[in-house]
Amino acid sequence: MAKKEGVNRSQVIRDYYKANPKATTQEVVGALGKQGVTVSVGLVNTVKSKHNKRQAAKKAAKSGAKSMDKKPEVSKMQAARDYLRAHKKARNAEVVEALGKQGITITANYVGNIKATHIKRRRVVRKAVANGQIGVPEIKAALAFIKSIGSVAAAKQALAVAEDIKKIV
Repeated sequence: MAKKEGVNRSQVIRDYYKANPKATTQEVVGALGKQGVTVSVGLVNTVKSKHNKRQAAKKAAKSGAKSMDKKPEVSKMQAARDYLRAHKKARNAEVVEALGKQGITITANYVGNIKATHIKRRRVVRKAVANGQIGVPEIKAALAFIKSIGSVAAAKQALAVAEDIKKIV
């Protein structure tokens, strides 16, 4: 298949951004349209996004900083859970204030959602313990097993295979 003669639209967009780094997408589409190069908004956004990522990587490498995708050491949710474990009667606003002092911004509603989820989980575990011969350690072990396998269906298959092996041995 022969290569099409003409202009590389992506390169034209990159060149325009070099000359006009603060240009908006619509400005680029309009200016290139006046030059006789038809480009779509989607193409301009794609080229601009890739350009911005490259520039951020260069800037990070130049300043000696690590990658821009660096995750915080502790997530907001985990920080809130840890605080709530240490301060069981803490109100949502107290948690927000305490985490704010640590440099973690979180809303009271988010803390409320975390507390509600924790309460639901506790109720389910208590109900399971009350209904059966299973204790909390067994439930924790089962959850760890499911987490390590990946899904409940895969865990059931593994248990079925283990049962078959037990019958043979």
